[in-house]
Amino acid sequence: MTWTDERVSELTRLWEAGHSASAIGKQLGVSKNSVVGKAHRMKLQARPSPIKRDGVKKARPRASVIVTVPKSPIRAVPPPEPMSAPRPRLRHSGKGPDCLWPIGDPGDSDFHFCGQAAVAGKPYCAAHCAKAYITKSRTDSRAA
Repeated sequence: MTWTDERVSELTRLWEAGHSASAIGKQLGVSKNSVVGKAHRMKLQARPSPIKRDGVKKARPRASVIVTVPKSPIRAVPPPEPMSAPRPRLRHSGKGPDCLWPIGDPGDSDFHFCGQAAVAGKPYCAAHCAKAYITKSRTDSRAA
């Protein structure tokens, strides 16, 4: 599609008359984007965007709400029941000579760590190291 002098003058006339780009495009047999692009290249006066707001927010009408609170006698609130003293958390640095294998549920009062002598460089005793560190031999990995 080429913009002939007649189409350009019609575009200018319709644009200045305030017609929409899609209406101009339908009249000229071109797309809306073609009209907008040509108007931009011709430096015609820009149209206000329907998306952009003019910066002033319109006040929305608000419904008034009336809240009624039934009158009731003021009652004293009983003080909260005292809570039981929190149990101390069993924390361990992980660097001591004792086995850190947890025994029991941490939420139970009888929760504790194994406490046996730990293997050098490991956090667990020999028995718990056997459970914690499972290694495969080379023959097992080659067979797979």
